[in-house]
Amino acid sequence: MSTTAPPPAPARKNRRWIWYFVVVFTLAILASIGLIAFNWQQQLRPEQLEAAHKLWKDKGPPDYTMSYTNHVYGRPVGDHFWVRVRKGKVVESRYNGEPEPPERLGYRGMEGLFDDMEKFMRKDSDKSGPKTFVRAIFDRKTGALLSYVRSVMGGRERVEISVDTFTVDEPK
Repeated sequence: MSTTAPPPAPARKNRRWIWYFVVVFTLAILASIGLIAFNWQQQLRPEQLEAAHKLWKDKGPPDYTMSYTNHVYGRPVGDHFWVRVRKGKVVESRYNGEPEPPERLGYRGMEGLFDDMEKFMRKDSDKSGPKTFVRAIFDRKTGALLSYVRSVMGGRERVEISVDTFTVDEPK
């Protein structure tokens, strides 16, 4: 009598590869959520801008000289501004090395930069308009602007302001 071996059990399908893709997909989702949270945290909020402006008004020096660059998307070179302020008022300003007329002086200096940021903030608060990403870095002691970026999502509108030099001047 011959004994026949039972038929071999059907081979189990190896499904470990599914776990690999589940882990990769989960990590990709977590990384995306992390990036969104990081960008959301950097977003400039109105109360932060207001606090920096108040700190500037309270602790900012009345006499200073500063230079900053304003890059606008689409222009090959940024515009360079040099500003001298005495007793809180702009007394001299140069735009790309050329002296500016007196009627332009009110738009320069740290107060002018705060005015520009507040105008953009009001424009961006309109819910019917495109979403914007806005980030600003302020000096912790004086509230002075150090860096500002405003970018309209899905568009080509972008403004970047970077303060290159800021010198507190001794009153004469």
